[in-house]
Amino acid sequence: MHKEDIKTIVDAASETADSIVGARHWRTAEEARAMHDAIFWDMIVKQLPNVSVADLLSMLN
Repeated sequence: MHKEDIKTIVDAASETADSIVGARHWRTAEEARAMHDAIFWDMIVKQLPNVSVADLLSMLN
């Protein structure tokens, strides 16, 4: 998979998580951030099931 494709997937996952978290009122910023992270990483795992976090970070740097 090309770096540009992976960047597109990461950007889309982040935007989706932003939209979902932004559509709801959260009690704390920490709660909202935790939900954002959970949604983001869930989407990444589904789209890139054979890529580790370390590999993903090295591809994006």
